[in-house]
Amino acid sequence: MAYILKGALLVGAFAAASAFAPTTGKLAVGPCAYRYQRAGSGCPRRRLAVAETKMDMGVVSGLAGVPVMYALMSANEYVTHRYYQHNEVGKLELYQTLRKMDKIPKLDGGGHIEHHAETYDDMTLKTDNPVWMASAPAQRMIGNKYRGTAFTWGVTRDMCLQCVPTVFPVFALMGWSVPETLALWLPAMAVHGLIWNALHPNMHGLPDVPASDGLPSSWLAGLRGTAYFEWIRENHVGHHVASGKVNYNVCCPGMDHVVGTYMPVDEWTPLVREKEIKEVEGALAGSAM
Repeated sequence: MAYILKGALLVGAFAAASAFAPTTGKLAVGPCAYRYQRAGSGCPRRRLAVAETKMDMGVVSGLAGVPVMYALMSANEYVTHRYYQHNEVGKLELYQTLRKMDKIPKLDGGGHIEHHAETYDDMTLKTDNPVWMASAPAQRMIGNKYRGTAFTWGVTRDMCLQCVPTVFPVFALMGWSVPETLALWLPAMAVHGLIWNALHPNMHGLPDVPASDGLPSSWLAGLRGTAYFEWIRENHVGHHVASGKVNYNVCCPGMDHVVGTYMPVDEWTPLVREKEIKEVEGALAGSAM
């Protein structure tokens, strides 16, 4: 019951911020519109029409807030996952040029590449494999309690900073003030991090994230096994099975469909069997030698 109440509060805050925050910025025209209609006020009808149009646009902007915020969250999650965590930005000629000039720091994905290397197709980790644990990639994960799977407070901070250049300009163009944008954006970031921490470490058999380390996994842990969690979990399994080349969205599916990197389950499932066959064949060949 506790997690249901917490989830309801978060969803309620998310919806309320979208529905009411932008209208507060437009209410200044409300009293004016009222004065325009008063007998003998002398306000031209054109000014009344403009005021009413502004109020209508405020309502439209408010209703658009949630889908626009979701789209921005999906885009930012995609960019972070693909270009930073998988270091695809390192393939860009501009990045390589700047690196040679020592103008920008080296990007290493924050341990995410190593996370992929130590994950089997069934989402279990190779941490019980002494050969893997002695390897250089595994050694770089020493001290990382969640093996690069969690939104710690540091990761949450970095994600927030990354979103600022897109979220605030877009909502400013929609007529939202900074406080109004914060009222929607901060709950959205919190919901994203709570879903991630409830799902991602757990699917890899790692411990839940306590509040001391990041947004607590326990708040939405009760949703594990639901149709929604199984849907996003299935999408992420495909990401691992396809060697991190597809399904970059984890909590906010959408951008993969837009740019053509989405792979449905019926396409990546055969890849699991192919890998298993290769592993078996390799084991049999090794035993025959």
